[in-house]
Amino acid sequence: MKLQENKIRKLTLAGMFAALAFACFSYLRIEIPMELGLTGKIYVGHAFILLSALLLGAKYGALSGAIGLALADLLAGYTTSAPPTFLAKFLLGWATAFAAQHLCHLDTLTDDNAKLKAVAMAAIFGSVVNVVTEPLIRFSFKFFILGLPKQVAYISALNCAVSMAISNVVSVVLTVILYKVVEKSIRL
Repeated sequence: MKLQENKIRKLTLAGMFAALAFACFSYLRIEIPMELGLTGKIYVGHAFILLSALLLGAKYGALSGAIGLALADLLAGYTTSAPPTFLAKFLLGWATAFAAQHLCHLDTLTDDNAKLKAVAMAAIFGSVVNVVTEPLIRFSFKFFILGLPKQVAYISALNCAVSMAISNVVSVVLTVILYKVVEKSIRL
């Protein structure tokens, strides 16, 4: 029964983190003008993907971010962005959880300062993976699937890299703060 309760708790938290990422994108984003009349989006929704991956692990963390922000794209009218968003945010969550578990050994740490360092390092690792992979995913999708001109897909990918880098800096800081606040209250 305990295993079933743990799964239900993780699924509930994953849904909550997906909803928080969705809400941040939908209501708290800042759109900035960029090249070719495109806009970049800066938001703190990544903090909830990072936090979900740190607290819930790879499966739930990756899926909560992927589902939350892909739904946000769909409902905000960015229909063609939803598939690359799903893949990019899945990779963000997975990379963060991987770094936390296998590189930083977060689950074995007992010292609060060591935990916060591990959280910061794992969040930075996941964010760097995101800044590299998301523009590549978006370029490939726009050029090879949507058939946009190479220059448009390239500029769009550069705009994405800048947006993700700025968003991730803020999100990493927020993740460390939120982790310190919620870590002891969420028992899995």
